[in-house]
Amino acid sequence: MPVALPELTQDRLQVLKVPDDPPNPANVAKAYILLNQASSRAIHYLDGRLISDDDICKVATYATQLITTRTGRPDIRDEVVAALRDTMPTLLQPVRNDITRVKTELAGARRDIRRNGRLIGLTWNGNSRPTDTATFEIVPFPNFEDPTTAPHNLPPLHSPQAIDELGPHHLRAYVRGYHPNLQAPGDRNECIKLVLTGIGAYGHVRE
Repeated sequence: MPVALPELTQDRLQVLKVPDDPPNPANVAKAYILLNQASSRAIHYLDGRLISDDDICKVATYATQLITTRTGRPDIRDEVVAALRDTMPTLLQPVRNDITRVKTELAGARRDIRRNGRLIGLTWNGNSRPTDTATFEIVPFPNFEDPTTAPHNLPPLHSPQAIDELGPHHLRAYVRGYHPNLQAPGDRNECIKLVLTGIGAYGHVRE
C-alpha cells in the first residue's frame, strides 16, 4: 500500500503525485525537499503567514514514512543522494533564471544611468556662461564611458582652465573620446574647440 500524501493547508507546499509502492529514491528525495521547504517557512514569513506546526508535522511524518519503507535497502543513502543530485538542477533552474533576469535588468539600469548622466552634463555645460570662472560637469564619452575612470583615467574637466591646462597627450585622448570618427588635429586650439563641443560647452568655443 503506498504511503498516503499529507493533506496540507499551506497552498505553496503541495506534493505533486502519489509516491510509488515501494517508494523510489526520487520520491524520498522530493519528500525531504518538501520538508526543507516547510522548515524554511517556519522561520521566514511568506505573504505575511507562517506555516502551521500541524503542516510541518504532516510533512515530517510523510518523509519519515517514505524512508522507513525503504530501510531494508542497504544502498538507500547513495540512492537518495543520487536522486537529490538529479532533482536539484530542475529545482534550481527558476532561481538561475531569476538571477539572469536581475543581471540583465541591472545592466540596462546602468546603461540608463550613464545615458542620463551624459545628457545632464551636456545640458549643464550648454547653459554655462562663457566666463573663466564657469564650472563644467563631467560628460561621459558617446559610448557612455567615464573619461576620468579606467581605462581612460583622464584629468577631470571641471572648468575652462582645466581644459587649457591639458597636456598634448590628454588633450588628444579627449578629442578621440568625444569624436571617435575624427583624427585629432595638430593645432592645439582646434583640439580645445573639439573638446569644448564634446562636453556641450558651445558658448566657450573661441573663434
